[in-house]
Amino acid sequence: MYRCFDELDDAVIILNQDNIVAGLNRSFLEIFGTDHEAAHGTDLKDFFPSHIAPYILDGEDSAGRILKALQCREEVSHLACQMQTSYGGVRWFSFSCRVMTGEPYTGMMLARFRDSTPERHEGARSASDAMALARIESIYAGIGELLPYGIWITEADGTSLYISASFLNLTGTTLEECQQTGWPDCMHLENAGPVFDDWKHCLKTGERWDRELVVADPGGGYRTILSRGVPVRDEDGEVALWAGINLDITARKHAEHLTTIRAAQQRAVADLGQLALAGAELPELMDAAVRAVAEHLDVGYAKVLRYISGEDVFLLEAAVGFDASLAGNRIVEGGIDSQAGYTLLSHEPVIVEDLRTEVRFSGPDLLRDEKIISGISVIIHGEEAPYGVFGAHTQKFRKFTRDDINFIRTVANVLAQGIKRKAAEEALVASEEKFRAIAQRSFDMIFTCYHDRGITYISPAVTRILGYTPQELTGQRCLAHASPMSFVTWREAQERLNRGEPIEGLEVEFRRKDGTVAYVELNESPIVERGKVVGAQVTGRDITERKLGEQMRRQAFKQIERNIEQFAVLGDHIRQPLQVTLGRAELLDDEGAAEVIREQVWRINNYIKQLDQGWVESRKIREYLQRHDME
Repeated sequence: MYRCFDELDDAVIILNQDNIVAGLNRSFLEIFGTDHEAAHGTDLKDFFPSHIAPYILDGEDSAGRILKALQCREEVSHLACQMQTSYGGVRWFSFSCRVMTGEPYTGMMLARFRDSTPERHEGARSASDAMALARIESIYAGIGELLPYGIWITEADGTSLYISASFLNLTGTTLEECQQTGWPDCMHLENAGPVFDDWKHCLKTGERWDRELVVADPGGGYRTILSRGVPVRDEDGEVALWAGINLDITARKHAEHLTTIRAAQQRAVADLGQLALAGAELPELMDAAVRAVAEHLDVGYAKVLRYISGEDVFLLEAAVGFDASLAGNRIVEGGIDSQAGYTLLSHEPVIVEDLRTEVRFSGPDLLRDEKIISGISVIIHGEEAPYGVFGAHTQKFRKFTRDDINFIRTVANVLAQGIKRKAAEEALVASEEKFRAIAQRSFDMIFTCYHDRGITYISPAVTRILGYTPQELTGQRCLAHASPMSFVTWREAQERLNRGEPIEGLEVEFRRKDGTVAYVELNESPIVERGKVVGAQVTGRDITERKLGEQMRRQAFKQIERNIEQFAVLGDHIRQPLQVTLGRAELLDDEGAAEVIREQVWRINNYIKQLDQGWVESRKIREYLQRHDME
């Protein structure tokens, strides 16, 4: 696998992605006296101290820099160091390393030690020397062809010495043409002027060359080539030549472009969702949706069609690209002969690559009038039936991708949620209006009270019951108008309410505006938000008359009880004198007078018996009333 490196005079070491020694060429084994079997598969951190560091003579600085470059997988073009060879000589070496990208070496580290002793002794090198060095580098050219579009080498003044054949084929030129006119001029580059200016700047300053080149390929398209190079300097620091690589990054640039597009689309969907959650009106939401699709899908036309099921047609509700006056007025045909109708029946996105040759359906006049060629349509779902269809169209041929489908379907789903939310809000408003109308006419007092805001609504019945107007009580706490006699009962009921329990039949004594007492029976239902009780919906019935009647009945029962007791005592008090009177009558000598007295005593005693009978009946009636909850 690494046999080609054995042809090099330079010492070469290859490390795999884990910095394990994967290969050593013949020159490395000879120069450093290393045993191939012992070194192969050794970790760099063990290999370097044993087989390289001991031979470096110019201190720990060079050794440390070389080890750091290898461990961190840095690219180094030239690092001079003096080393002791295994055969006893002291030589100067130029160290360089880079990460390889072409198969099958992708991710591996190539490091070499080139013997630069002759160059250091000779001094400045001429252009012919550079050519000779280029010939020495010809072996690396073979390695460079493993990279997409290979490597390149130029003289110090930028004259091309070598350019990989794959790159020359891509640009449709030859090495000789590049040498005659300069490589930026003979290649079909976008922005050739700025590229040439940057290249001249690098040649003048010795700065690294790093530029993305957009090159026309033979197939009629364009490829993006990452061209990178560095000056190769001699021992005196003078630029001897330039060497670099060309990497095909077209796929990466395309992926980056798609990522940018998808990110923008996701932001557009998020913005649309925020607009829907903010309660935007449907026309505003639909206009934002069609604008977002037209902009981020790069289409000239986008529309929202609402399906009118009774007539099997669609109404154009929002659009971009079409005549603005058509929105809200234009009727579009339905049924299986139209793209929108076909979309509803297919229950999935429908893509049209060329409407002129479409056989599944014929396009409606709305599209044909605009000379639409390609398009995509998806369903806007409703609560029980589809709301309609969202469409995007172009006047030129286009193949829509799965990502395009997902984007427009996501927009349609956000729009569907906004439509459902708006319908729910309208239903809630209607329900609230209905509730308010009922509450306004209710004989009972109906109100909504929150823990943090107090009373937010109270029906007009409060004026009849407590004497306050609804405006006077809005924002106040209910307990503020309750009698202290009801505080304990009120707080016990609120503890139950905060546990989520409904409250029924809570009798509370309130103070009216005029200071009098009103008794109100409350029924409370907890208001729960995010799992927490935040308030209550309450109905209150005025039971003041009932409470006063109960008080009067209790007083009446007490009076009856007292009367019954008085009747019993009165009977005893009357019977005792009667017995005395009857006894005195028996002592009279006048039988006639005695008979009259006995007759009157008998009559009085009958009256007393009747009183006793009435007392018994009164007690039975009281017991009956008590048994039947009349108290």
